Amino acid sequence: MAQFEDKFMEVQASMVSLAMEYVQDQADKIYIYAIADSLYSFNLFYEINGNVVHKHLVNNFLPDDSQVDIGLQSILLREGIKDVENMIKICQEYGREHPTEMWLVYDVQKNRLESRYSYEGRYEKDDDLELLPRIEFEKWFEEVQGQ
Repeated sequence: MAQFEDKFMEVQASMVSLAMEYVQDQADKIYIYAIADSLYSFNLFYEINGNVVHKHLVNNFLPDDSQVDIGLQSILLREGIKDVENMIKICQEYGREHPTEMWLVYDVQKNRLESRYSYEGRYEKDDDLELLPRIEFEKWFEEVQGQ
């Protein structure tokens, strides 16, 4: 049991590390939304200096001398999908059900990861699979932004 949990946590830590690398360790919090259902999706946003921002707008909230290469977004998302796939492999290896949705919040200052999982197959039922994950992601973004 502990071995599965350790490997599962390693995948989540990899997602957080990937997100921190993108902003060169300049975020206060990281919010990751991942889907492993009939499609795979990985997206994230940040809290930087008290502002909740999408990944493509992080430079608006970072000092001029420490801007990030926004062109790396596609690599960030691709690598995030690889982590999602790795999570599924680990669950299969240990005969465990994998989450279909994950909401991860990493607080950099407290070095604390909060996670919420769903095991429902929400996205296999709907016609517009491309749109629905984006809507869920944006809904979460707006919810956090409003806090």
